[in-house]
Amino acid sequence: MNMRRAVRSSLELVFTSAALALACAGCTFTSTCNRDPDEDTVTTGKVVGNTYISAPNEGSMDGPTYGPFAYFPPARTLTFEHHLGAAPPDIDIWLAFRDKGALAPSAGNLSILEYVDAQIIQIKNDTCSEYWVRLVASLPALPAPLPPQGEAGASGADPSDAAGASSGP
Repeated sequence: MNMRRAVRSSLELVFTSAALALACAGCTFTSTCNRDPDEDTVTTGKVVGNTYISAPNEGSMDGPTYGPFAYFPPARTLTFEHHLGAAPPDIDIWLAFRDKGALAPSAGNLSILEYVDAQIIQIKNDTCSEYWVRLVASLPALPAPLPPQGEAGASGADPSDAAGASSGP
């Protein structure tokens, strides 16, 4: 049963990615779709360690709690309040055709990263298609602190006993 679910999830991802690519291919500057600027702010989300998740996955992909994602119609600029305290260098944007369910990585002008700072991340849908978006942003993990070091040569060791020193004539 787990194999069936894994195959189904993989197929959904492949078909979602292909559909996203095809949906974007037909949108040009001569398009008649409504591209009036639109803005919204996403204040929900969750910070786990050094990572912000706009729509935390609280359940399985098949369950009703996978999502909901933020609505992302044509020409919308979404501002995410990430609460990380620094500008995250690692930002992943995922798109879906519904507010819950399968996701595919965003590419091209499906979501343009417009602005990032210590409080917000701003993206824009530069297409004529509507999507739902999940954003994940991370700060680099800090290395564990090193133990305090003593002063150089303070160990009392004889320098002639150092590795590679010869004790013979």
